[in-house]
Amino acid sequence: MAYEKRICILKQLKKGFSADGSALSGVVYAERMGGDLAATLRIPGLSALKEGRYVLVLQIAGKKFCLPADGPMRIEDAPSVKSGFAALLCFVRSEPEPVAFGCCGTEQTDAKALLAALSDTGRKKPLPTPMPPNQIPSPPAPNVPYAPGVPLPEVDPPKEASPFRERAAAYDDEAIADSDYYAASHAHEGGNGTVQGQAEEVAGDGDPSENEDALLFPRGSLTYYKEVRDEIETVLKSYPADTRLKWAFPQSEWARNGDSLIGIVYEEGIPRYLCVASEKPDDDLKEHSVFVPASPFSDETGFYVVFQDADTGAYVKVENS
Repeated sequence: MAYEKRICILKQLKKGFSADGSALSGVVYAERMGGDLAATLRIPGLSALKEGRYVLVLQIAGKKFCLPADGPMRIEDAPSVKSGFAALLCFVRSEPEPVAFGCCGTEQTDAKALLAALSDTGRKKPLPTPMPPNQIPSPPAPNVPYAPGVPLPEVDPPKEASPFRERAAAYDDEAIADSDYYAASHAHEGGNGTVQGQAEEVAGDGDPSENEDALLFPRGSLTYYKEVRDEIETVLKSYPADTRLKWAFPQSEWARNGDSLIGIVYEEGIPRYLCVASEKPDDDLKEHSVFVPASPFSDETGFYVVFQDADTGAYVKVENS
């Protein structure tokens, strides 16, 4: 019985899927015994998922095969891999996103061709999440999990100077209610939370607009991040990398632009905060900034860091103790 084995090296196509923020790389082993082929994926540092799934797409002798990365990856009556194969690792939630790609041998293709194999045919779409009966009506788009591209209401430009565009709340409770029953039903709720790291504490003040943002931009939707993603990725690619704040935020990446640092803080491989850091506080953003030491061994030097929520774009409220 003939035995064949080929190895394909994968390289990162898209950021945000590394547990520590570094560039991903790995290999796919293809072993064929007789007519059955077994694929093995090895990518150190690949972020674990709370939602969605990873799918491995293989092209062997011009034929494409889609295999779930979280289970046995086997193909019966598979073509020979003597001439090589191509592999694409995708993240699938609502629409597939390419993560890493590679080719070996004479099998030549590109990531777009393999991504097309994950079409809507035969793939289940997520069902809309019904709104609870006691919930205040809100625009329908955010109630569909991870619905990118759905237009949101236009808002006025921000009054404060900001390195990114700040989003204002688009929901007006008074426009549909005769009395403020929403505030009364949520009067007991607080808004305290903690920003990742050892050097800062952030807390909400019970502002009803925070509850409205939770309805319009559910956690993990990355609505604001998707609007400014191209700008941030351009900065991170164009300017020198800086690692001085990695000790406080291990899952982050930063680029130095003049006297300022532009960065993203990740939570389990997914953007959580968009940040600007400077050694001197900006007068316009001073009330939103928190001081983070440049070293765990000294509090004398450091950066004033401003955090913006990746879902809503709102500044994280800071209380310095």
